[in-house]
Amino acid sequence: MKTLRPSQEEMKKRIARFKELKPRSANLQEKTGIPMEVIRMLNPKANYVLMAPDDLPGLLSVNPVVNGGHEGILRVGIAECAPNDGPGLHVQWKTHETFMALSGKWKIRWGDDGGEHVILEPFDMIAVPPRVTRQFINISDKDAHLLVLLQGKKEDFNDVGRLPSQADPIIEKYGPEMIERLEKAGWKFALDANAPLETTETVA
Repeated sequence: MKTLRPSQEEMKKRIARFKELKPRSANLQEKTGIPMEVIRMLNPKANYVLMAPDDLPGLLSVNPVVNGGHEGILRVGIAECAPNDGPGLHVQWKTHETFMALSGKWKIRWGDDGGEHVILEPFDMIAVPPRVTRQFINISDKDAHLLVLLQGKKEDFNDVGRLPSQADPIIEKYGPEMIERLEKAGWKFALDANAPLETTETVA
């Protein structure tokens, strides 16, 4: 067996330049037509997918810069959050989620009420097992970045559930039709792994 020497052009496909990344939320808005303000109620300021197999299902893995992580499967992303920002409490039913602070300070909460927590400082890491409700919040005084690694079987990557109460402020502001649109696009407001999803459509 010989070593390989890929060309510059071939290696370009394996490099993710942070300044060139497009936040996942922009893709979600373009594909679903759901207002950015609603998407922000459920997501951090920006969430970037650096590497994943390009055919993973669900909303978490669309448009990876690097098509990789097929062996195992690994999705590599970065969440950028403003101060006191982060997604609501949510659960990954089958996939493993690992957080590493790249900058700033992060509160990682877990439990259905978020009653447990730990603080991560730069390069601290926590691996959250499946079936544990979790949340990350930037507790710094400026925008910060969190490395987010998701691991699991390909068919398990559309496994996120959110607290039903997260739908309440959206219903209050936009009406129940907005929740129907979100559920049709793939969001799930139920802490029940067996609750049906409207669709497993991949948002490009």
